[in-house]
Amino acid sequence: MNSKTKNIVKKLFKEYYSKNLSKIFIPKSFANREFAFQPFTKQGMIRHLGFDRPEDLYNFILENVPRHSYYSTAIYVLPSARDMDEKGWLGAELVFDIDADHINTPCKFEHDSWKCLNCGYQGKGSAPDKCPKCGSKNIKSFTWVCEKCIEAAKNEIIKLIEDFLIPDLGFKPSDMLIAFSGHRGFHLHVLSDECLKLSSSERREIVDYVKGLGLSLEIILPPYKRRGEVAGIDLGEKGWRGKIARKLFEKVLSLNESLEEVIGKKAFKKLLENSDKIIKEMSAKTPKWTLLYRSLGSKGLLLLTQKIIDEIKCSVDEKVTIDTHRLIRLPGSLHGKTGLPVVILRGISELEKFELSDELSPFKGEAIIRLIEDLSQSLTIFGTTVGGKAGTKYKVSLPVALYLACRELAEIEEIV
Repeated sequence: MNSKTKNIVKKLFKEYYSKNLSKIFIPKSFANREFAFQPFTKQGMIRHLGFDRPEDLYNFILENVPRHSYYSTAIYVLPSARDMDEKGWLGAELVFDIDADHINTPCKFEHDSWKCLNCGYQGKGSAPDKCPKCGSKNIKSFTWVCEKCIEAAKNEIIKLIEDFLIPDLGFKPSDMLIAFSGHRGFHLHVLSDECLKLSSSERREIVDYVKGLGLSLEIILPPYKRRGEVAGIDLGEKGWRGKIARKLFEKVLSLNESLEEVIGKKAFKKLLENSDKIIKEMSAKTPKWTLLYRSLGSKGLLLLTQKIIDEIKCSVDEKVTIDTHRLIRLPGSLHGKTGLPVVILRGISELEKFELSDELSPFKGEAIIRLIEDLSQSLTIFGTTVGGKAGTKYKVSLPVALYLACRELAEIEEIV
């Protein structure tokens, strides 16, 4: 971002804050929170800041116009102390971060790419850990976010709430704060007082649970018997056993041909032949998995169960949840990589309606931009195609111009 573009973007950010200070979120125990900001003028963070009054925070934002704004999920005695031990940790919210980057969506092969800087080998989709041709880890990746990515992240956080946090962990919807991060996903804060004192290891246990890590299928699945009946799992059972049983039941009900790729042609044929009887056995008052085992075999059932676990689990960023000193984006502030605000969503209903569109942007009008990177013609944002060769100039809406400038993919020539 050249100095001209940086000045334009900073001016737009200042205009936003001068009109929208009331949208800045004021967290509970405000005076005990650490705040941090990344300025436009230099790299690195200005952190270890504490404010006694919301007005002090507002004034700081107006005077400094930060590119990124954060606050601590932790509550401290002295939030402005520079040494973490001196802050006096009192507790921390339980926070989940679901980012489209962590979800293997098919659309990544449409808009993401990578290139090995050692040998020049390149490919589509998420970047590998090392180059498959030369083994180098010096890989440059290009990631993009589309409506499909955001939809996947949205569905993932709904699953986290409705399938895990409420039924299994007993949290109330009224204790949850949901926010669009302003870029690639969503943040979920559990504000219940009983979460405040959870240690990092206890938070890791919660992460492992929702991600399905460490599950012992030998314990979860009913043991296989060569003769006699095999006990089943009640479809109404709580926890992972019940989740697996219900998803297995759904698979048998639908019998999608994609199952054949998982369990094999022979097992799929047997499942098809016995499906009615299997459904009856699995849904009985005293459930049985006798025919399910006879059709799939123990190996086939294990393969199918592993696929089911992959469908049920939630792709949360474990580093965010287990960190009891985490800084997270301040709702109401602007995200410096997109120009979009961090938006609080009032419950599941608003989350379900959420869409990635230019309506999210507080900016109106148009601008002339000049691309500074070669972009694929298939790339779109807010319904606008933004691809082209480096040096190409064209007119786009101001939200699109700001998005590309903040991603450092284009310079803003002028606002028109």
